[in-house]
Amino acid sequence: MGRFRFVSKRLAHTIPLLIGISFLVFMVLKVAPGDSVRLLLGPRATEEQVSAYSREHGFDRNIFVQYAFYLRDLAHGNFGASNRSATPVTEILAERAPETIWVITSGLLFTAVLALPLGLLAAAHRDRPTDHLIRSTTLVLLYLPTFWVGFVLIRVVALPTGWFPVSGFGDTFGEHVRAVILPGMTLALAFTAVLARSIRSSVIDVLEADYVAVARTLGVRGMRLIRRHVLRNSLIPTVNILATQIGFLLFGVVLVEFTFDIQGLGTAFVDAASRQDLGVVQGITLVFALAVVMINLVADIVIASLDPRVLME
Repeated sequence: MGRFRFVSKRLAHTIPLLIGISFLVFMVLKVAPGDSVRLLLGPRATEEQVSAYSREHGFDRNIFVQYAFYLRDLAHGNFGASNRSATPVTEILAERAPETIWVITSGLLFTAVLALPLGLLAAAHRDRPTDHLIRSTTLVLLYLPTFWVGFVLIRVVALPTGWFPVSGFGDTFGEHVRAVILPGMTLALAFTAVLARSIRSSVIDVLEADYVAVARTLGVRGMRLIRRHVLRNSLIPTVNILATQIGFLLFGVVLVEFTFDIQGLGTAFVDAASRQDLGVVQGITLVFALAVVMINLVADIVIASLDPRVLME
């Protein structure tokens, strides 16, 4: 019952946040120079089409009525259409989203594989050469530009070996896997730097806690101590940091897709922005913003599962 109440409370908190996000995305069109309707319909739209669209979507009314029409369209799954190709934005999202999801999933998997062992190893060898090496390496990775890392991997790994494509997503499952390995690695390196350092700090804090000292006096040692008493509690701040960094993750996806010529939401956003295709820009911005909100909600639930004390708040 406590968990249900916690989730319900978090869901209730997201409602005004979602409304605020949708209003900000709606205002993207209002602050753009030029006529809003003509920007949505494109330069070839006739005056009759502009007038009809304005009446249908409330653009001839005040801004609050326009926003109400916008929410109505969103509720019906209508994200508008591209003013260049007239393709519904929902079709663009459905076509491009899978490639972005592949890249993000690959990046998160590589981050988990790299960050957790490095963080634990650094904490286990605190203030020793291994710890200094890991911290120095992650510090360097933290400041390397994402697009530069991608180009280096293409030059050093993809071109000499031929194991991975330098661009594109492929057509089969196997080609998809090969295509997202280097983009996922590019995306993971920066986040590995952040999370490995976070895991190291968290593990050191937990190792100095009283209940760990008690466990040691009872003979709990090695991996048993790590599994039962350290890892679970040290992951709580790490999950929180990962959730707060998700916006940077999505920005990194845009750079990675552009670097490896993967036609996901990132490249669609860049293309739409360069062509002033504001309907597509609005739709992708809204999807990214909703993804950030929902991932933070999931992170809150995960943290509550790791630390039942959160349910008491």
